[in-house]
Amino acid sequence: MTYRSIRTVTRVSPMPGHGILRPFPSPSLPHLDPFVFLDTAAPVQLQQPIYVGPHAHRGVQPVSLLFRGRIAHRDSLGHDREVRSGGMQWLVAGAGALHEERLHGDEDGWFHMAQLWVNVPRARKMDPPEHHAVDGTHIPTVSAGPGATARVYAGTLAGVTGPAPMPTPVLIAHVRLEAGGRLHLPAPSGWTAAFTVVRGEASVVGGEGLSPGATVVFHDDGTHLRAASAEGAELLLMLGEPIGEPVVFGAGFVMTTAAEIEQAHADLARGAMGTLRPS
Repeated sequence: MTYRSIRTVTRVSPMPGHGILRPFPSPSLPHLDPFVFLDTAAPVQLQQPIYVGPHAHRGVQPVSLLFRGRIAHRDSLGHDREVRSGGMQWLVAGAGALHEERLHGDEDGWFHMAQLWVNVPRARKMDPPEHHAVDGTHIPTVSAGPGATARVYAGTLAGVTGPAPMPTPVLIAHVRLEAGGRLHLPAPSGWTAAFTVVRGEASVVGGEGLSPGATVVFHDDGTHLRAASAEGAELLLMLGEPIGEPVVFGAGFVMTTAAEIEQAHADLARGAMGTLRPS
């Protein structure tokens, strides 16, 4: 058994005005094939709901992982759903769909989430769009090392498979480290492997402390990953098989060429992705 070494460590500052932490895309970390976008933040007590108005996606799967709070989702496919603490939702954007979200605190006002975009192979980017939501009670929890547990959203860990099917092989999990806890788990050869701290302070064994938003990317040079926390922390774990295709962004669109992005904007303008009135 060998441990993967660290390839890069990136740290980010909260975005002005709303405190969002965006580990990638950034100049130092353009993307983590097959993951192309991540927004998170430290837990916050909301004084009022946050409204994210109608916007479109194509060619990507935006996945909302709700650690605490409520998300009310509406989309141009006709769905009107709510996810509560511990749950998740994801839009298989496919050829294109619009959605909006209203973000609420839990019973005590706390809100904490991450939104991770999972890329889709070019051959699947124009599939019919879908939306899915999973209650927190259906997301399994497994041991991830001494004093460490992992809630498995997608992929398989310790013989347990998460409820979110993905067209790209991935493992997405929310790891909780108790004080003194240590993460220890296998990493498939050839897969991208990384984690982002979403609460507290963690470290890779022997390394410096990492606060929320810090992202560790590992080399593909070992069979296992490890991390630790002296006081307790939470991590978003991201492992995936690289797609190996170009990544071109255009607002909420993720395609492989600039021409495809231009076509997506044209299709949105002519109503090909449906319509959604703001709530």
